[in-house]
Amino acid sequence: MRAAGKAWLSVVVLVAGIALLPGLLYLLGLALVEGWPKPADRTPSGVAACSSDPRTGRQPMNPWSFTAQFFGQDAMKNKVPDVEREAFWVARRHLSRQPQHGMLRWHLSSTALTIWITRHWSTAQIADTARKENVCRAWSKRRGPGGPMKR
Repeated sequence: MRAAGKAWLSVVVLVAGIALLPGLLYLLGLALVEGWPKPADRTPSGVAACSSDPRTGRQPMNPWSFTAQFFGQDAMKNKVPDVEREAFWVARRHLSRQPQHGMLRWHLSSTALTIWITRHWSTAQIADTARKENVCRAWSKRRGPGGPMKR
């Protein structure tokens, strides 16, 4: 193979590796989770979720959209949907009950579990589990008075 062909092959392999990295990190993060959270039973009480924002038209998270939100002009101004925030707190609560490991492992598994929850649970299941786990109170403290949580 000529030098130019090897160079192009190297570029293609590098670009493919970068494109696959979010998915591979997601799978690694899921492999590091010990046990899966179970959604709470539907509560007939009719209690509202952590917020009253509409929950229709929600797109489940995926590793590539999660990564993409950190790039671009408005990267730090993106408002995180409430259902994703609730899923994060449910994942965090679940991981806090597991044996403690390093911080990198915790962040990787927390992110992967949050993505997994938004992909496999309905918005009602996320909201019910957030209420059952009492994460709405912790979430509202983080939000601060009168405004959404800032990244």
